[in-house]
Amino acid sequence: MTQLARHIRTTVIASIALVSASALASFEVWALDQGTNVLYVITPDLEVGETIALPDGVDMPHMIDFTSDHAYAFVANVASGNTAVIRASDREVVALLDTGAGTHYAGVVPGDGSVIVDVIGEAKLVEILVDLDAETFEIGRELVLADDPLIAARADEFPSTSPVCHDYTSDGRYAYVTLGPALAGAGLVILDVETFELVRVYPGSEIQTNCGTIASPDGSHVFLNGGSVEEGVWYVFDATTHEVVHQASSRGTDAHGVFFSNDGSELWMVNRHSSNGIVIDPVTFEVIDEIAFTGRSPDILTIGLDDRHAFVTLRGPDPRSGPHAIHGDTPGVAVIDVATRELVTVLEPDRGNPASDFHGIALRPLAR
Repeated sequence: MTQLARHIRTTVIASIALVSASALASFEVWALDQGTNVLYVITPDLEVGETIALPDGVDMPHMIDFTSDHAYAFVANVASGNTAVIRASDREVVALLDTGAGTHYAGVVPGDGSVIVDVIGEAKLVEILVDLDAETFEIGRELVLADDPLIAARADEFPSTSPVCHDYTSDGRYAYVTLGPALAGAGLVILDVETFELVRVYPGSEIQTNCGTIASPDGSHVFLNGGSVEEGVWYVFDATTHEVVHQASSRGTDAHGVFFSNDGSELWMVNRHSSNGIVIDPVTFEVIDEIAFTGRSPDILTIGLDDRHAFVTLRGPDPRSGPHAIHGDTPGVAVIDVATRELVTVLEPDRGNPASDFHGIALRPLAR
């Protein structure tokens, strides 16, 4: 991005912020400290508005996803091997479902009728059936990935069949699921959500994905990435053909979190080990800008509804997950100016606590 273009973008965003100040109060950011089992709610004015100690039975809250109305959050808990369902209105845990050892991510299927959970420790996908009207949640089908015929036929090509993260095609029919967690066990499988069977599999020798997954706003493509402390890579798949159409370097090491700006014009990607990031044009697949410093050891990110700030979780000095090489020294949430790509501040609600280790984060719009 040229200096002139950046100046124009900064001016436009600043103008929007001035004329729509009410928008700044229209969302909240939920950030998980997996080291201390605490949920922090951050306000658009960059303050910690609430501190919520998660109840007994929830250990190492790792990642978070909301229903489409943002009334319920699903939190995957690695150490306790379960998925917590939190009613957003009163912050109460209304269900705690045993989904398996190493429960890593619980993603809501479009339509809110179910949730699919990536369970690293048991190398399986677990379905949670959801009835929001009755506020009921129960375990549905399970798929041990090694047992699926497509992987079983190529078992020697898959040193790991542990699912890490996923996202869905816009119609909710397919889930793109990365494998890992280490790059040595990377790969990609595509699940037919309706039949709960795999329709395509890619071993790490073909596709080195072990982390971030996100579908484009228009539903045409799925972006995925992978990496280690030595490298970072990302891919673009055609969501209709399930074929890779682009591949590139993340310009750093350990490519990790991804998120789209709300206007859909930019895809942000952070590198956990090198503590930098890139901004991608989702139409041309070109890297249009770089983020020189995100705060040390960035993990997952989200972007405010006004596209003014990006919120990025930062790892702690004693990380509970991932290689120790990705440890950070300011566990909390980094705030980056979307227009200038510059670090504004780092929120450290538990500063000085070596156990603090932030990971999952998600934005919740509020009713206006």
